Amino acid sequence: MSIETKQKKPNIDDYFNSLGIKECKSKLAFWKHVTAVDSVLAEELEPLISRKRKGNIYDVKNQTLPFSLAAESWTVSFHKSLLTWVSQQKQLKPKRILEIGCDNGLSACWYAQLFPDAEIVGVDQSENGIQCARQLAKQLGLSNVRFYQIGFMELLDHFSKHSFDMIISVRSFHEIMGPIFIQKYWSLPDHLKEKPTFGDSWYLQIVDFFLTPNGTYLSCERLESPADVGKWANLLKEANLHVQWSDSEILDYYDFRTKKESPIIVATKKETGLSTLEGMERLYTKNQPLIIEAGQSYTTVNAEFAFHRLGEKTFQSGQYLAVPNHWFMYRFELWETNDFLLVYSYGNMGHRHLDILLAGTYGEAELLMEEAVRQFSHLGPIVKYDSLKDRPE
Repeated sequence: MSIETKQKKPNIDDYFNSLGIKECKSKLAFWKHVTAVDSVLAEELEPLISRKRKGNIYDVKNQTLPFSLAAESWTVSFHKSLLTWVSQQKQLKPKRILEIGCDNGLSACWYAQLFPDAEIVGVDQSENGIQCARQLAKQLGLSNVRFYQIGFMELLDHFSKHSFDMIISVRSFHEIMGPIFIQKYWSLPDHLKEKPTFGDSWYLQIVDFFLTPNGTYLSCERLESPADVGKWANLLKEANLHVQWSDSEILDYYDFRTKKESPIIVATKKETGLSTLEGMERLYTKNQPLIIEAGQSYTTVNAEFAFHRLGEKTFQSGQYLAVPNHWFMYRFELWETNDFLLVYSYGNMGHRHLDILLAGTYGEAELLMEEAVRQFSHLGPIVKYDSLKDRPE
């Protein structure tokens, strides 16, 4: 009598530990770790990472597999957060995965263990990266993953239409399409009205070409602000790839001791009927539903969503700060609705903070306004204005 046993899922901590990838709490600890692995390569890598010298970081990082894996300690928190999230998506049952920009194969080899019945294909233009990836797969005894040195523009010469039911890109398209320029904006809804994108959708049309009709595209790109997320979503839509906002997530991770966030975007060929702004509000408020009542405070993009959800409002007063010799600008404003006073501070680089107070509580509002201004007043002179037409732009 045969007994069926459920296959045990691989453990992400065990995976990283087995490869000697450490969680360094500081840059000093990181450099100590990689220097212990290869002092010559560490000395060559340091001026590239610190931007003291121009050069290809990946060519140096991937000269040997042991050093390449040690260097992953710089981004270990990010990759653990990402791969843990993928592991938790029980609806994902891919048969053939393409990873664009696979680098040293760290993620692709994890997918090969996570989805043992799937075929994983990793592509990268870096010769050193592909050599490391192949060596890693051999070291782990994996037979369901293959790596190819192929530039993105050459993919059409190697794979046919609808070849993959899952495609993954992680911090890759900023290198394929060129740098993502810093986005300055005062209002996310106003910014998105023009349906901005990162550029030519032709790049993502290639992803659409390779993806099966019911396939899934997972992207975790360098989207530094909600405006970037909106532009990426618009570009996906132009390529017939629609963000599944309820399935997407904001990942938390640490860049050494600094807490950061990175959106992982799930896209398919199925339309959702949501505008980009509606979808983004669903994504960003998924784990923090907006409650519009006195005493509530919101930060980052949720402050903006709450501010706009409050509808008609009357401007009362404002203060403006432009950082000298820089493009950072801030506004600190008092608004009023029938039921609430709103202390709203926001910047052209994404800073947002909203305090919701009971209507008529002007004394408390003024104290909160003073506190908001005080946090930034050391950056430059403050200009007051009493009407929107007098507000500096």
